[in-house]
Amino acid sequence: MGMSIYTKHGSRLMAWLLLFVLLFSSVVSVQPTAAASSKDLEKKVYTAMQNAVKYYYDEDGAYQFADFDWELIGLAQAGEKLDSRKWQDKDDLTAFDFWATKAKELDEAGQFAKLAIALMKNGYDPTNFNGKNLLEEIVKRQDANGRMGDDTYTIFNHVLSIVALEMYGYDYDREEAAEFLLKRYDDFSEEWGTYTDDIAFTLHALNLLGDIDGVEEEKEKILDRLEKERKADGSIADNPDSTMEALTALTSVGEDVLKAPWDKSVEYVLSNQLEDGSFQSAWSNGETSAMTTEKGLISLATIRKGTTLYERLTNKEKAALTVYLSKGEASEDIHVFDGMTNLLKGKEVKPSKNTYTIASKQLFVRAEVSGIADEEKPLAVLVKVMKGKQVVDTGIVETKSADAEYVTAGFTLARGTYTVEVNYWYGLANNPEVAKDGAIFSVTVK
Repeated sequence: MGMSIYTKHGSRLMAWLLLFVLLFSSVVSVQPTAAASSKDLEKKVYTAMQNAVKYYYDEDGAYQFADFDWELIGLAQAGEKLDSRKWQDKDDLTAFDFWATKAKELDEAGQFAKLAIALMKNGYDPTNFNGKNLLEEIVKRQDANGRMGDDTYTIFNHVLSIVALEMYGYDYDREEAAEFLLKRYDDFSEEWGTYTDDIAFTLHALNLLGDIDGVEEEKEKILDRLEKERKADGSIADNPDSTMEALTALTSVGEDVLKAPWDKSVEYVLSNQLEDGSFQSAWSNGETSAMTTEKGLISLATIRKGTTLYERLTNKEKAALTVYLSKGEASEDIHVFDGMTNLLKGKEVKPSKNTYTIASKQLFVRAEVSGIADEEKPLAVLVKVMKGKQVVDTGIVETKSADAEYVTAGFTLARGTYTVEVNYWYGLANNPEVAKDGAIFSVTVK
């Protein structure tokens, strides 16, 4: 009788146990598959990123650095050292040498911001880029209403400006800038009645303004918006550009896009990569789109790292930033002499690119001023000698003669390598006015 009772209830118990085991097994079996899928996608992203890097690399050194702007950010994010020989052109110059000259032509806040961000991502100081303070140029362009953009791409360039200043911790009116952003980031979307990249891109600025009222709420609204905009194939707004922008921003705010539901969006981006490593846009008819490829590299590199694209620098990281000095040709208006004897003889030191080497400890810098001397505007030439970021010595030479041809400043220096800046001013004492573009070069004292 005991046996019959055991069999009756035991069979029912065994059935429940078997069902539980089957259910548990199915759950356990799904987890490794999902993990494996995420790992497989991670490998695909890495391979695609490497292919995008190869697309930009030119083994013949035939680089067109005018096309390298966002690439300075994307390649650095991918781990490339852009001042290495690999990325130099036939004249042994880098993209930074190109932009050291090109920066003189920039005028808009967003342009300065993009270059400043690129410099920081590559370990260079944006407050002294070949003698130019890019961050101060941004601040000078901030309007009374907080805007730092322009009339065409207001929000995009406004966000870039905020990001650049926040990364460095540079002083600006951040409350007004944040208020302008919160009011205006959705303007173009509302006008066009569709998704724009500005919405996702705004997340980068909000990520750095989290201590300001209203920022976190707007972040949540944008995240919800991105969720709603995602299509069944993973795309945002039916194009790879917007999808890339969204994935970069989502990763930057802590979303693991290698996992569902965003893994489909990553796959969608990968499906738009061409055989040469570049990317097509929704409008390029299967051909390479330069803009989409820039975004693709940045997106893949950010997804692979799994961290925010634009991080605030620590004090230690900021102190480690290097002053960049162009290695281009030296200014023809500058003459360098090694010691008093050579100065009196008129025997100049010939530069190697933009670097002078002297054997004595006496450096003399002579600047041509014949084209800018004016008796009605006293001319001052300021020569600053720096070692790294440290100012070692300064010399100011003034002239009121319209016939002046040269001014000369002398310095006594210890052994080492120095950066020398030469600046030209009218009326140095009161309301100084720039007389002409300055010059900057390197001096090595043996």
